[in-house]
Amino acid sequence: MLNEDGSILTRDAETRSSSLLSTVPGMLLHSVDQYRKPDAFKFKRNGEWINVSTDEFLLRVEELFFALLALGLKPCDRLAILSENRLEWAVADYASLCLGAITVPIYPTLSPPQIEALLVNSEPAVVFVSTADMVQKLKSVRPSARYVVAFDPDVYQPGVMRLNALYEMGRQSTYDYPGEFRRTACAVNADQVATIIYTSGTTGIPKGAMLTHRNLTSNVFATCERLPLTPADVNLSFLPLSHIFQRHVDFASFHGGATIAYADGLTSVGEDMTAVRPTFAAGVPRFFEKVYARIWWEVSRGPAVRRALFEKALTIGRSHAETGRVSLAYRAADRVVFRKIRERLGGRIRLFISGGAALEKEITEFFWAVGLPIYEGYGLTETSPVITLNGPGFARPGSVGRVVGDQELRIADDGEILVRGSNVMKGYYRLERETAEALDGGWFHTGDVGELDVNGFLRITDRKKDLIVTSGGKNVAPQPIENRLKLIPYFENVVLVGDRRKFVSALITPNYEALAAYAHKNGIRFDKPAELLREPEIYQLAMNEIGRHTQDLSDFEKIRKIAFLEKAFSIDDGELTPTLKVRRFTIEKKYRAAIDQLYAA
Repeated sequence: MLNEDGSILTRDAETRSSSLLSTVPGMLLHSVDQYRKPDAFKFKRNGEWINVSTDEFLLRVEELFFALLALGLKPCDRLAILSENRLEWAVADYASLCLGAITVPIYPTLSPPQIEALLVNSEPAVVFVSTADMVQKLKSVRPSARYVVAFDPDVYQPGVMRLNALYEMGRQSTYDYPGEFRRTACAVNADQVATIIYTSGTTGIPKGAMLTHRNLTSNVFATCERLPLTPADVNLSFLPLSHIFQRHVDFASFHGGATIAYADGLTSVGEDMTAVRPTFAAGVPRFFEKVYARIWWEVSRGPAVRRALFEKALTIGRSHAETGRVSLAYRAADRVVFRKIRERLGGRIRLFISGGAALEKEITEFFWAVGLPIYEGYGLTETSPVITLNGPGFARPGSVGRVVGDQELRIADDGEILVRGSNVMKGYYRLERETAEALDGGWFHTGDVGELDVNGFLRITDRKKDLIVTSGGKNVAPQPIENRLKLIPYFENVVLVGDRRKFVSALITPNYEALAAYAHKNGIRFDKPAELLREPEIYQLAMNEIGRHTQDLSDFEKIRKIAFLEKAFSIDDGELTPTLKVRRFTIEKKYRAAIDQLYAA
């Protein structure tokens, strides 16, 4: 490793170097010095995957760093990024952090009023946007930022700079001021705020969590101990970088020397996996649920012999996952069944990481059985984000793992999960009362309800505020039940309702493809798929499937009525967060009439 001035690090400077590694810039420079890869990054251009070396990436960061200095950006100024995942996102982020500025990620899927609220609160000096369409979206809210910079080179609009122009602006300074970039980057204080990330807001108004450099780096080092990454790894980055989960995984990838390939988003993940052939990827439960449902749907449409073969192979695969023994039967099942599934995901996946919400145990066991281990973790934006994580030798399906790093975790009397450690946020930006409530007693109050087993593995049971309390005083945790019901191939999404009502009901968005196939098979006539939602046979099918998946529940937890919703939940309509979690309050408000109808009789 190198010193700040570029000289070789001596043993006497080890203490000093450890402080440098407590910042994102220090971690960046250490990784660049250690791994000089020709393919550190991959991104798409006109459908072609382009490689970018570590040195080329660092040069772009340095050029942008000097350009931002020339524009007057100072330490602790805010720099917002409103863009989809792409290489330029990471360049802007690192340049901001190396300057000592504060990066403010904003989801590109947010509506103009939501974007305006975040910009008003954070007051960024510079806003980076991706495309001409995003420029128009930004202009509709009239940001007060001094500069707006577009990533795309073909954006020509008054008052908007282009990233290529900033590269050119900073290029000469890289020659005129040798060593200045590294000196400034290494001078960033570990306890300085690195980023303000606004919570997804499944409930309430989004709050800006202030995360320091120490918060971020301590969590990266802790998770890399649990799940080590190497220069041979390739990470397909497809979750929004605006969310701390994917950004953390990308920081960890860079730290471990892995290649980062930026996907176009969730819509092209299958195609990108085949092209890039990643060795790992991070996903939210909804991603794994859809892969699982698609595979089972294809199997169910095949002949009975094929279904029987698949189910037998799964039984063998589950046994192998539990014992680790490689039998002749497993080799056959792997060759005939499992290998084909893995090839559809690129053929080289050695692990998946799941976070953002609890994953149904049945799905975890399925992926392990076919040779695609999912290591589930748990955390929040406020914890940078990982609190607990499964890993090789530390895996327990149905749990979200054990704590990582120096964190302490305890369960409050009401079941809430409390945590403290070097990864816990500094506080909420400009929200003193909310900060005091969240960090009451020196513990961060997660708002999640969970339980620890004797070996320290954590299981999430629900959100504290999401609990349904029936008019009879019974508490119902909706998420575990919803997770079960989303495994039914005829359902796209499920939301339970019934707070202060006599019984629990469900709002269901249907999988029209699966329902149409069922209708054709059973002679149910229809012209448009939505017509099926009014058929008594389809209603009874849904109730039968729900009954089959909830036989073991208590009577007060069982679903008595359902309402089909014609349109799927979406981010654009405000029903889903950018990480695909349902906004329960929004859905209940939007479909109040349908809910009232369920309880009208």
